[in-house]
Amino acid sequence: MKKILSFALSVVLLISCITVGGMNAFAYKLADVPTVNLGDTFSVNAPVLNVDEDMDEEDADVYFAKFTPEVKGYYEFVFDTGFSGKDDEAVMTGIYSYKQQDLICYALCMKVPAEMKELADLLGVTDSYNVASELNAGEDYALVVMNETKKALTANVTLQTHTHSFKTYNERAFVDGEDMDFNWDGEKYTGCTVNNCTYHKTIQTYYSVKSVKLSKTAYTYDGKTKKPAVTVKDRKGNKLKKDKDYTVTYSKNKAIGTGKVTVKFKGNYEGKVVKNFKINPKGTSLSKVTAKKKGFTAKWKKQTKNTTGYQIQYSTSKKFTKKTTKTVTVSKNSATSKTVTKLKGKKKYYVRVRTYKTVSKKKYYSSWSKVKTVTTRK
Repeated sequence: MKKILSFALSVVLLISCITVGGMNAFAYKLADVPTVNLGDTFSVNAPVLNVDEDMDEEDADVYFAKFTPEVKGYYEFVFDTGFSGKDDEAVMTGIYSYKQQDLICYALCMKVPAEMKELADLLGVTDSYNVASELNAGEDYALVVMNETKKALTANVTLQTHTHSFKTYNERAFVDGEDMDFNWDGEKYTGCTVNNCTYHKTIQTYYSVKSVKLSKTAYTYDGKTKKPAVTVKDRKGNKLKKDKDYTVTYSKNKAIGTGKVTVKFKGNYEGKVVKNFKINPKGTSLSKVTAKKKGFTAKWKKQTKNTTGYQIQYSTSKKFTKKTTKTVTVSKNSATSKTVTKLKGKKKYYVRVRTYKTVSKKKYYSSWSKVKTVTTRK
């Protein structure tokens, strides 16, 4: 998953770098782009751009044809060659709108690992330089070619009207199981399969997953398996359906420790989320708290089964605020009492106890017992 996300980020960064680098250069050549007409074939010789260095005017040849359609419709720039670069190379072609001052479509050409083809398709990675989009009558557009290979890109390009070839696509919503920051929508839509055309008509949207919550995140050990219910909601607040949109499996959900719930998405969603919950030891109760000189002795019911030890907590505040509270750990599970000294005389203290069990160097605590009070002797 991290490898896929790393690839996705590299694509986004590449688009940003090329766009930013190109935009720095646009001001040099935009006014001088030669005009072409519908049906024309013209030559492109795109030099190598290095977006890591400042580009001077000679490096700024990113615009190659200006076109102003007379009729609103779909048009395309068709190259007589395709991408054949190496793994560390890329070419981006696009149609630039003078009015919007931005690319209205693009084709990002680069090589990707086979296992990432689905993600590459989602991000618009292709091996064709051809671009097609709907253009407005009377507005100016320019063909952009940004070359980050090792040599100049030479091609003949034809400007022509575009004919659609429609196809229904179903892209699943993606669920990132680590921090859910990279979740994104999926959708069913009609698109065009020809020349990286921008035609897109949404049929149905699968909204990204916003939350995966357990009905309970802490249990008390009783020897039985624990299976907290799972609720999954999308970013619109809609509940996803178990077994249709996701499956749930449980592991390590019986013994004291950390139980796991694995939510694996299916259907119109993909990805996996793992949620944890705790199974804590059974607690105990205070049987007596006896006042001592500037101290007290707490006694509790022995709880040796599934217990490593105990914690006694005392405070001058019934709310056990942090500044007024002290905690004493008793590491023997066979112990049944603890004397606390060096306290203030004639002072009221609130006392409670809980058990703990150490599993794989981690402590799991029971809930606190009911509170007893004691006033120390002077």
